[in-house]
Amino acid sequence: MRFFLLHGGQASATRLAKRVNGLLPVQEVKGIKSDDRLIRFGNTEDLDLGWTVNRRDALLSADSRRTLLRSLRRAGVSCPRSRSAEEDGEVKMQLHRHYRVPVFDLKALSCFRTENKSVWLSKRINQITDSFVEVPCELDEETKKITQLAVRAVHALGLEFGLVSLGVLSKSRQVVLDVAATPVLKGRTLDLYADAVKEWMSQEEKLQHPDFRHLLLGTDLEFMLRSKQGKMVMASRYFPQKGPVGCDDRTFAGDRNRRPLAEIRPDPADTPEELVGNVKKVLKKATQLAKRPYPEWLAGSAPFSRYPIGGHLHFSGVPMSGRLVNLLDIYLGLPLMLIEDPETASRRRPKYGFLGDIRIKDYGGFEYRTPASFLVDPQITYAVFALAYTVIHHHHELPYLPLHRQDFARAFYKSDRDYLLPLVEEAIRELEKTKTYAKYQDMIEPIFTMIRQDEVWDESLDIRTAWGLPQSVTMKKRSAAS
Repeated sequence: MRFFLLHGGQASATRLAKRVNGLLPVQEVKGIKSDDRLIRFGNTEDLDLGWTVNRRDALLSADSRRTLLRSLRRAGVSCPRSRSAEEDGEVKMQLHRHYRVPVFDLKALSCFRTENKSVWLSKRINQITDSFVEVPCELDEETKKITQLAVRAVHALGLEFGLVSLGVLSKSRQVVLDVAATPVLKGRTLDLYADAVKEWMSQEEKLQHPDFRHLLLGTDLEFMLRSKQGKMVMASRYFPQKGPVGCDDRTFAGDRNRRPLAEIRPDPADTPEELVGNVKKVLKKATQLAKRPYPEWLAGSAPFSRYPIGGHLHFSGVPMSGRLVNLLDIYLGLPLMLIEDPETASRRRPKYGFLGDIRIKDYGGFEYRTPASFLVDPQITYAVFALAYTVIHHHHELPYLPLHRQDFARAFYKSDRDYLLPLVEEAIRELEKTKTYAKYQDMIEPIFTMIRQDEVWDESLDIRTAWGLPQSVTMKKRSAAS
């Protein structure tokens, strides 16, 4: 395996290549093989080969500010409205604070900010010079949200490498102003990117001989409660906030004592079978806290409007990388989107369940948050765990498919099944080639069967029925007084 930097003669590319041993600067793809690794730095000649950081289509889209902003808004990222006046340089936005966040391999490398109160919207990042001060990514809640938003913006454009310009408006509203896929690399910015590229190259070499002995799968799955009259019931009425069975942090009308989302948090496991067993144990515990047929328990995308719910997957023992996140979108997030109820899914996206929705966790792993709550049926739950397990074990060999290209991303957010079906069929064929799929084929197949038969899950049904859980307890009559 070799590592190439495909550039267009930029001085920044030359400086980066000099700082990173083993990174070969080239201006054409001739001689690059499919098992090599390629970083595009502004050069959009020829087609991508193998795994490419900053793919050609993404670079072309990021070149146009209008296309860039449209792509961000489609993925639910707050940004200024594109108007002709902005293109003419006539609009200046007033800010409370202005940030820049360098991102590589879908990780925020640092955070820079300035108290400058305004910025011309027509100017791209490389045209604006200002005095930024470096601050920790986790300095406060604002910087945490800013760095998360920067990573989200880069992924929404189909990139893994970029410098993001962000602003904070009134009422702490954060917006993405611009993304440079080919930033100027000097000083501290050059240091950060050089170190990140070195780390990425080292990790890619280790993946030639992956070690999954310490891999753990985990999950937290949300559900909601519905009364006999069809109204929402507060989960906090029955469940505590913490523990294996609890309530999500979201509140009802800002009241901390009223929480509408219930959540199960089973112990992590080494295998899909063990994790399903842990889910069953926690669900049985939950039934002990709500021993009655009503309210009903509902999972899926959004059982009630304004309250989207999710099925989050946790991974530890495997490093988070841009490539892995992309492949989870393609081989897990996409198939699950096709079996969601499109009506309720539209309530959830793009604010929740967007492509590449990840969180780095303090235990050293990461959380993939794109799927809806697949607790609707045990067969589907088992299939999701087995599918995730397969993708993790083979992400070093599964090919990239163009889900993040503008037309496919648009279809994803519109739930355009017909447009996406050929892509998901290709993903299924690639998964079927893996050894782990052969082991879990019977468990994974229900999802693929639903896709091919144009079926979606039914989130109007009580999940306790699907899981075979008791919905009431036998009550003894009080004996008459003697």
